[in-house]
Amino acid sequence: MGKTSRINPRALSWNIAGGIGYSFILTVIMALTSIVLKGFYPPFPFIIAPLKSLVESPVEGVVQILVILALVLFVLPVRSVTVSKELRSVRRLAMYTAVGFLVFSLLPYAFTVPYVQTYVGLVIAFNVINGVVAGFVSGL
Repeated sequence: MGKTSRINPRALSWNIAGGIGYSFILTVIMALTSIVLKGFYPPFPFIIAPLKSLVESPVEGVVQILVILALVLFVLPVRSVTVSKELRSVRRLAMYTAVGFLVFSLLPYAFTVPYVQTYVGLVIAFNVINGVVAGFVSGL
């Protein structure tokens, strides 16, 4: 006899949808951070990947990583025991999505083509992949 899966399909689908949405939110916030920094110091390139920013413009990379840490820390501080138990999956999803964002956000920079459509397509692809992976891992 085979083992039955302990994964609840409904909870898994909500985790995946939430992971994809949170990954897109992180992308928008990283883009806004890059635009704001470019406004204060124009030589900064427009980069949404914090790890790539650390190499090309370390100040922007540090700021972007601090923003991601602040967003993850925003999810963590719940002191009530009842609410803490209910939001445990949300915390895990936010942490896995943020860590995955650091890795998967390098995908658009792995392929260098002169077309903007390719870059936008790769951004959408890494957000979907990041959300699916984070949602699945947080559901385990």
